[in-house]
Order: sequence, then C-alpha cells, then structure tokens
Amino acid sequence: MTDENFFTYLPISENNIRWDIYLTGAGVATINPQSSYPPPGHPDLYNFNWKDGRVLPEYQILLITEGEGSFESTGTELIHVKAGSIMLLFPGVWHRYSPLKSSGWKEYWLSWNGERLYRLLKKGVLDPTKPVLDLEHPDEIHKVFMRIINHIKMHPAENPSVLSAYAMEILALSIESESNHQTQQDNTVPMEYAHSVDDPIVFNALQLIWNHSYRELRVNDIVAQLPVSRRTLERKFTDVVKHSIRSEITRCRVARSKHLLENTQLPIKHIAYSVGFSSADRMGKVFQRELGITPKEYRNKEKMTRNSDA
Repeated sequence: MTDENFFTYLPISENNIRWDIYLTGAGVATINPQSSYPPPGHPDLYNFNWKDGRVLPEYQILLITEGEGSFESTGTELIHVKAGSIMLLFPGVWHRYSPLKSSGWKEYWLSWNGERLYRLLKKGVLDPTKPVLDLEHPDEIHKVFMRIINHIKMHPAENPSVLSAYAMEILALSIESESNHQTQQDNTVPMEYAHSVDDPIVFNALQLIWNHSYRELRVNDIVAQLPVSRRTLERKFTDVVKHSIRSEITRCRVARSKHLLENTQLPIKHIAYSVGFSSADRMGKVFQRELGITPKEYRNKEKMTRNSDA
C-alpha cells in the first residue's frame, strides 16, 4: 500500500444546489495494518468510532481498492467488505465500518447530496437494505474516483458541475456492475410466512413487500412483477394471509419503524422516510390507527420498559 492520503470538503453554491445533485467532499486514504481508524483531521460531523457509529445528513460512496474489513448499518447484519467493494451510506441511517487490523485498506470516498438522489431512493434504484455492492469491474470506478480527486487538487476552491457528473458516473457503474453480478434475490420475509405460506405467488408477493416497502410501493407495482392479474393476486393473498396487500405493506413499515424506534435515536422523520412512509405525519397517523399511540410515545414506552427490566 502507498501512503497517499488526501481529503477536502467543498464549498456549496446556489448553482450547485440548482443542479439537484452536488458534491460536499471527497478523499482517498491508505490505512496501514494496525493503524487506528478513521484517520484524524475530519470535522466532528464526519468523525466516528466503531462502538458508536454515526448518522450522516447526506449520502456517501466509498470504494475499497485494497485490504478488507467490516460494515454494519441499521437494517443489516455485519457485512464483509473487501477490495472491489462499494459502500453506500444513506442520510439518517446509522452505520459503521472499519478495516481489519491485520490488513488495513485503501479507500476512495465522496460525499454528496441533492434531490436527484432522494428520487433515486424513492424509485428503489438506491437500496438502504443493500449498502455493500461487490463489483465486477472496480478498476473502471477507481479511474473515475481518480479524476475527481485530481480535479479537486488542481482546483481546490471550486465545485464545478463536472464533479457531480463524475459522481453520477460512479453510481451508474456501481449499480450496473452489481446488477450483472447479482444472481439471486433477497428472500427476506418474516419467519411465520417462511413456514406457513405454500402458495408460490403469495410468497413472491410477500418477498417483494418485505424487500421493497422502504420505497414507494403500490399494489400494481407488485402485480407487474408476478404472472397473475391484480384481482387474482388480491384474492389469493387475502385467502392465505387473511388481510390485504395494502395492509401487509403497512404492517411491514410499522414493524421496521418499531425496530428503529426501539434500537436507535434517529429522528422520527428520518425513520419515517427510511421505512417508506411519505412523511412523519403519515407515520404518526398510521401508528395512531394501528397501535393507538404516536411514534414518540411508542419510543418512550419501550425505553421505560427496558429501564424497568434492567
């Protein structure tokens, strides 16, 4: 590994924001074996430790080109990260990552934000439940990162729109590479369904709901991916699950909201957005209807229960 280390946080102008996507920082770091992580010098907003992790107000992308380590975030288990992996970090989502002491790693990263990224998240192009992508051709993405780093070094006081274009190229290459590399779908459904649902059409519908309800998801979106009509799917679903598809989407979002309220200190509006509710107000109305209490009351109730059991 070389000793190259560089990072900067960029000025943001009204012109950047009008582009709907803009970089806020970028860097490269070589973490030698047995070294502490992350390297010093970053603002408190970006600094973190493994024990506590962190929550960012913006998106980040990290490419690992050497070494290996671990990644974890809200909604995921511990994930092995290696050379050729991309890590996607989402605003409002708790996460932590670190190289192995025995190997260290080399990372390239950029932080960015903008309405375009939120639209990609809502459409399901970006998936917080799949934050680590294993790339088929990481060298192509590495070259684009180098273009960004070199451009910033040559023009340190500027934040031109070309940097946003480079960043979108990195994202497009990452998603395309992962799509080609991925050979099977995530099969996450509640354990009760894994053992009780025999109808393959209904089970596939449940998979779609529990894997994609964090984004805008309508019944027609599910029907479009299954070889049945809407009327047939809704009839089969109600017969097997004993409630409607819409109710199951809500059930999934409430379950994930409860988990985040119990296990994180994320603001309620961030939780609402991350599980698929259109707003914190909408989440509050659903909680009142389904549980008879507000999300804040639910969080406080769970905290009091834990304290009394301690």
